[in-house]
Amino acid sequence: MRAGVGYSEQPDTAEAGRLAVEKAMRQAGRSGPCDLVLLFATAQHDARILRDAVACAVGSSVPIIGGGTVGAICNDHFGYAGNQIILACLWLDGVRCDLLAEGDLRQGEAEVGRRLGKRLLDAGVTPDSPLLLFYDSINDGDGGIRMHMATYLLAGMEDAMGFLPRTAAGAGMMGDYACSPVYQWTGVDMVRHNAMALLFSDDVRVDTTIMHGCRPGSGYHTVTRAEGQMILEINGQPALRFMNEAIGSNIPPENFPFFLTLGRNTGDKWGEFDEEAYVNRLCLAVEAEREALVMFEPDMVEGTEFQIMYRSLDLDYMAPSLDACFSRLEGRKPVFAMYINCAGRAAGYNGSDLEDAAEIQKIVADRVPLLGIYTGVEIAPVRGRPRGLDWTGVFCLFSVPE
Repeated sequence: MRAGVGYSEQPDTAEAGRLAVEKAMRQAGRSGPCDLVLLFATAQHDARILRDAVACAVGSSVPIIGGGTVGAICNDHFGYAGNQIILACLWLDGVRCDLLAEGDLRQGEAEVGRRLGKRLLDAGVTPDSPLLLFYDSINDGDGGIRMHMATYLLAGMEDAMGFLPRTAAGAGMMGDYACSPVYQWTGVDMVRHNAMALLFSDDVRVDTTIMHGCRPGSGYHTVTRAEGQMILEINGQPALRFMNEAIGSNIPPENFPFFLTLGRNTGDKWGEFDEEAYVNRLCLAVEAEREALVMFEPDMVEGTEFQIMYRSLDLDYMAPSLDACFSRLEGRKPVFAMYINCAGRAAGYNGSDLEDAAEIQKIVADRVPLLGIYTGVEIAPVRGRPRGLDWTGVFCLFSVPE
């Protein structure tokens, strides 16, 4: 298996696609047809024009898979909220890769997950199979906008399969911060509100590392009443009233969205802090009339214990995690890396000067071709169980036997 990654910020969509393919071929040192293209682009680009341009450059028979991203990261460039596109040309060299796509997510994420899970079973998926999962984050039906829920999608898949692959990773895709409609490319088709899986044969291994730079800033509290994505009560008090008292008046409730982060520890409750044992959940909105917090996912149900999390003021947590990921290769050959990054972590959006993309570039350097995307939701295994995550960077390192 071999990979090359191409990046462009060229506003001319067709030219951007052509240039990105050229760069990917050059990095891979290959000129012959590739077997697969992963393609991601912001909502600034016309999806049909971009797909046609890439297909013209790589060959019309090559499957093109991907969708929207708020921005892109490669080994030597990154950017967001502009004309970014990024793609990876993959030469499988005997590795098997099955593409399975299902829609329409608007009819119910769990049902789509069940259909996708049944097809994965037919394709031979096992608990140890390397699997990438991508889906459209944005549901703009019924005259409004909401997020498709990774929690329900994964639950449907598990219901159909009886398990979830232990190393499955992926993303809820979106094309900009305004939640504009974007298309997904599913091999030969171009659709919306879709979920798709890439199932690799077992000679590929995907090692994942979770990085969110958050640590507990409180003791444990309990959700005592919830409704879907809404946390209505915490420790028996209305959620907004509780959080105001817990955090203090320096941060008013109108600033909670995309700032307030709650963490669920799936590891030892009283043990040493383990970043990769936490499922972080970001506040999406507040419901003042019901004194409720609206979270990105509906999994903070009654009885959930959580801690209020605070974000790191530096990025020194990243290098040890990434280096540990490379050290786990044990003689295997790294061929490709994906970095699935919460769009909120971009410095230009969250008001900090910490660009984790620059840190990723510095650490990865030229060890492996790097494709990074800015996403709405990140999926990664937490203690061997894939979950939807918020405010998280997920590093996925693909390797094959030497």
